[in-house]
Amino acid sequence: MSKYVIKNSIWFVLAESIRIYFSNIDKFFIYMLFPVFGQIIGIILTFALSLGFAPKIIERVESPSMALLFVLLLALPGLLIFMKAFWDYMVAYVALNSMTEGAITTGKVYDFQSHNEVATRRIWAYIWLLLIVGALSALASNILLIVPGFIIWIYFILVFQIFTFEPELTAVECFKRSFNLIKGHWFRTIILLGILWFFSIYIITIGVSVVFDYLDLTDKICTLFNYFTNTIPLDGINSHLVHFHQQIITPRMISETIFYSVLSAIVMGLTLPIRSISWSLWYMNLNNLLANKSNNSDKKNKKNNKRNKNEYEE
Repeated sequence: MSKYVIKNSIWFVLAESIRIYFSNIDKFFIYMLFPVFGQIIGIILTFALSLGFAPKIIERVESPSMALLFVLLLALPGLLIFMKAFWDYMVAYVALNSMTEGAITTGKVYDFQSHNEVATRRIWAYIWLLLIVGALSALASNILLIVPGFIIWIYFILVFQIFTFEPELTAVECFKRSFNLIKGHWFRTIILLGILWFFSIYIITIGVSVVFDYLDLTDKICTLFNYFTNTIPLDGINSHLVHFHQQIITPRMISETIFYSVLSAIVMGLTLPIRSISWSLWYMNLNNLLANKSNNSDKKNKKNNKRNKNEYEE
């Protein structure tokens, strides 16, 4: 990895991230198009084909097992598109770090395939890393472990950067390395996380939703979900809500929730580059700090050893 010294400031990291991102925004946008929209298209295609043709298949096929087989075959194209897009999205978590290094050394982002190889040429190590991340995330989602899980998650937030820039480390060692880098910088790291989430996801999602509302696109898009939401049996749920004097749930409310969830997922996916850039620069900063601390400690030890040697000779 090339030498790149940055100021020990989250504000400098944010400013530099914005500069790198917007100077290459067209390339980052193109790179993220399929990983983001491919997942959405895959899900829509899966449900549209399987649920749309399921009633007709059930009517014409007598065997339940054959009907299930036909439904699964209809869902297969969408599932394959989703899986490919999802894998590309996971690869982007490390490829974008490699792109960041290329951007700060050459000023350009190009040759996506070579950056993807950061993950694909170590595919089993990367899958093992993803499995550990998934297991820890599932464990932290337990309501009793949310707070301690979040605290620990901050310590492990740089595992993808370490996997990219320190390929000699194993998946488990990436977590240990991240913990050592974040140790002593936890509060600044969580501040950086909060700022990145607020501006790259929340603000942009709100801004896009306002534009959609202004152009009357929200209602038109929500109608696309009506076929699904109108089939949900809400009478039983609403009877309990009325009993407890709560607001009832309507198909329209569910359609709007799906719309805003999809919009937020799209924004989160398309803005992944700026967050990856920020975490790559933060890794470089903390790595430099730790290296300088280690060098100063070595110099101090050598100085003490030399002094002890002189005293012994006297």
